[in-house]
Amino acid sequence: MNRTWRARWSGVALVALLISAGSVSAATQLKGAEAPDFVLKSLSGKNLRLSEYRGEVVILSFWATWCGECRAQLTELAQMRERYRDAGVELLAVSLDQSARQASEVTAAATYPVLHDPAGDVGRLYDVTKMPVMVLIDRGGVVREVFEGFRRGNEEQYLERVQALLRE
Repeated sequence: MNRTWRARWSGVALVALLISAGSVSAATQLKGAEAPDFVLKSLSGKNLRLSEYRGEVVILSFWATWCGECRAQLTELAQMRERYRDAGVELLAVSLDQSARQASEVTAAATYPVLHDPAGDVGRLYDVTKMPVMVLIDRGGVVREVFEGFRRGNEEQYLERVQALLRE
């Protein structure tokens, strides 16, 4: 291959790399960084701060009532939280609905904190551009995994990641 062709292929490869890098969401770029701290009011009326959960594995779930995948994911995450609660797992469900009433109707029986982010400030902090988004935060407050979207069968992957964090 001559120099001209090599230069063209190198340019094509560089453009492809930049395009693929640009398609990675900022939410997934949080992986390995300290989780951005925030305070939100829970549906029970109490203000909760993420950093208050240091020492626990935190499952941070961004969802909305209009998102069918979000509801399915919350059901799975709630079961996982109940199973591993005594081992140090906490689920914080951040509703991006504008109305707290909407969120409370869906999560009326929830045994985990449901937080309300009506202006989407925390959603923007975590660069939530599609839903659901689930962020796994280790005991030290570092984002270890970010999962965007939900499909049946993802539960096993979530479980493996949570169990790995509990073993650390």
